[in-house]
Parts: sequence; structure tokens; C-alpha cells
Amino acid sequence: MKGMVPAITNGFARPELRRSPVGMWAGRIAVAGFVAGHSFLPNNWLHLGWLVIAGLPAVVCIDWTPHLRRWRANAGVVAIVSFLLWMTVRSCSQIPFMHEHALEEIMQGLLGTGLLVLFCAIVWSQAQSRENLHAMGWVTGMTSALAALVSIVLSYFVLPHHQAGERLMNLFVHGGLNPVCTGLIFGFAALWLAAWVEDCGGPVANRIAWAASTLLHFAAFLSGSRGAMLAMACGHAVLLSARGWRRGRLALCMFLLTGAVYFTSAPLFARIAQWRAEPAAVTASAPGITHHFQKAVARGDNSRLNIYRAGWHAMDGPWLGTGQWGVRGVWQCELQAKTNISMMSHLHSAFFATFVHGGIIGAALLLLALGCGIRHACRLAARGEVIWISLLAFGCAGLLFDGESLASLTTAPRFEGLLFWLPLMVALARGQATSPPADS
Repeated sequence: MKGMVPAITNGFARPELRRSPVGMWAGRIAVAGFVAGHSFLPNNWLHLGWLVIAGLPAVVCIDWTPHLRRWRANAGVVAIVSFLLWMTVRSCSQIPFMHEHALEEIMQGLLGTGLLVLFCAIVWSQAQSRENLHAMGWVTGMTSALAALVSIVLSYFVLPHHQAGERLMNLFVHGGLNPVCTGLIFGFAALWLAAWVEDCGGPVANRIAWAASTLLHFAAFLSGSRGAMLAMACGHAVLLSARGWRRGRLALCMFLLTGAVYFTSAPLFARIAQWRAEPAAVTASAPGITHHFQKAVARGDNSRLNIYRAGWHAMDGPWLGTGQWGVRGVWQCELQAKTNISMMSHLHSAFFATFVHGGIIGAALLLLALGCGIRHACRLAARGEVIWISLLAFGCAGLLFDGESLASLTTAPRFEGLLFWLPLMVALARGQATSPPADS
């Protein structure tokens, strides 16, 4: 049976295609475009379509035989496959009891799982080359910085119905991406550049990377997302711990400085808002200024505790969970009955959602895969590649209080693949004990 898998997989491509660079280039385009597309592709169709259109040639043309051998020897990959199989089987077991309107959700979930498998496989193949990863980080950082710059200028200085100091949204996506998603995506790109800047080579590229990273840090703070701030703090703490004070102090100081500027910038934004206002609208006595820290505290838990309580009560049992499809209405009914929240589409914690949907079994398989990834990422950090342990810390912290499902790419936030699966798969691929040297 084991001998049949490589033969069947490689049977889709002629030998000359598998030896050609077509597969590698298609994989680069698929992964780099999908990862960077979180910041600039305007809708789901283009974002997921990019992965499909560029990813299928990569699947056909890449020689998967050596990868399959390494997958079977990697406990983390085995745990991921087991996790995805369990979440899919558990969710499919609910299909006979679902209403007809759940068919669309079922098809979307199956498509999302298939796209996640495609994404993880291509990321694994790309992770063998540090050059590919550097190019991916550069493209992601630069496109995110451009999106941040344009969004800040247009929102705070140009567009009507916007005002300086409001929570920043990425205007490239959906015409205004949710501030939480904006902050987490910009923060992830900012940390990636900050961790990668030492290897970018050349003084000009180094300065560009520092400038882009500083802008993205500030943009992530401007989103007002406390989850993004927590994720950046965790990512920078791990980065400093891995690099030491001498090599890690510049990135930490940049994070602290941009945070300090943000939390003291309310008077400046108030002046900008008055300057933009019509002369007749400017009163002699300006209203009191609410600082960003006060706004963050005033939001409280944003009904997170009520959401988690409703999700807990919706579970059939702690071991098996509820499944992923057709169960949203169960916890939404309780949430709407006890609160004024009527438009809440997911449980706002990827890890808690995994527990609700897959029970203790699903959560245990996910934590097993994550534990293997952390071990491999620590091994990489010991070799000098500190990027992936830092990004993994960022992703886990960011998804602690946000995210919908870790078993699909077709979620409402759509950033789970970026924040969690990208650093996890790279860490598993590059940190394997039998893998080639990190600079191969």
C-alpha cells in the first residue's frame, strides 16, 4: 500500500514535467500570492481562486516521492492528517441530522478542508528552499506595507465618512477589512519583516525592510485590535528570547516605540480631524479627547465570555464535540437570547472552536501537531532560523481570542492559514531531524 501512494500521486505527471521547474515556480506563485493576498486581494473568490489556479499545476508537476517519505517519518504531519480526518469524519457524521439549508455550509467546509490540504502540501515543498521563503516574506511584507500606507492616507486624510484616529481597516480587501483581521494580518507581516531583516542582504534592502516593518507595526496598532497587540507582544518576546538582547533589541524597541506613539497620538489625530472638518463644524470648544487606551479598556471583553459560554452549552459531549457544519444556529440562539448580539458568525477563538467542533479528541490531535511544530521550530531557532518560532507564537496568541476553524481555509476571517498553518508547516518541514541543512 505504501508503495502505491507515490506511484498514484506521480502518475498524474509525466517524468519530464516532474523534473522541470514548472512545479516549483507554480508552487512559489501559489503560496506567495495566497499569503500576500491576505493584504491586497479584494474578495474570497480571487483569494482562494489564486491558490487553486496556481496550486493545481504545482501538484501535478512537483515530484512528491521524497516528500511522501518524509511525511511518513514526521510525527507532526501524521498528527495533522489525523486531526483533519477526525474533524471531517466527525462533521460528516452529522449530515443525516442536518436541515437542507446546511448543504451550502457542508460544501463550503469540504472545499475549505481540501484547500487547506493543498496549501499545506505546497508550503511543505516550498519550505525546502530558504530562498523561496525569503521571497515569500519580502512579497508579503511589501504588499502589506503598501496596503497599510494607502489605507492610512485615504482613511485619515482623503475619504469622506472617515476620520483620523478611527480604527484602521485595510481598504484593499472587501472595501474595508474588519479592524481585527487588519491588525492581525499587518502585525504578522510586521513581525516577519522584523525577524527576517538580518538576512535580507544589502543596506538598501535592509533600510526598506526596517521602514516597512515600522509602518506595519504602527498600522497594526492603529487597527485598535487588542488581539493583534497581544500577538505582537508574544511574537517579539519569543524573538528576543531566541536572539538575545544584542541581536533582538532593535526589533523590540521598534515595537515598543510604535506602541508608545499610538497610545499617545490621540491629541494629534484630534487636530487632524479638526483640520479636515468643515469650518462651520468646528466649534470654539473642542470636545474632550478619548485616548486609545481608554477606548481599548471601554470595549471590555466584547462579549467573548458570552460567546464561549454559548459554545460550551451547545456541545453534545466533551469528547466528540458537535461537528463543524449545521451547528451554528444552536449556540447563536442562546447567545441572542441572553445578549443583544445578533450577527455573530463564529466562536472567536480558533482553539476553543476546535474543542467545540471536535471535542477533546480533536483538540488533543491539534495540540499534538502544535507541540511537534514547536519542537521543530525550537530546533530551527537553535540553528539560527528564529523566524518561525516567532511567527508561530504570534499566530497562536492571535488565534487564542479570534479565528473560526483550523480545519478549513473557507472561514469568515480567512487568516487561519496564514497565522497558524504557514509557520507550523515550515517548522515541520525545515526542522525535521533528517532534513537537509537549513540553508539548502
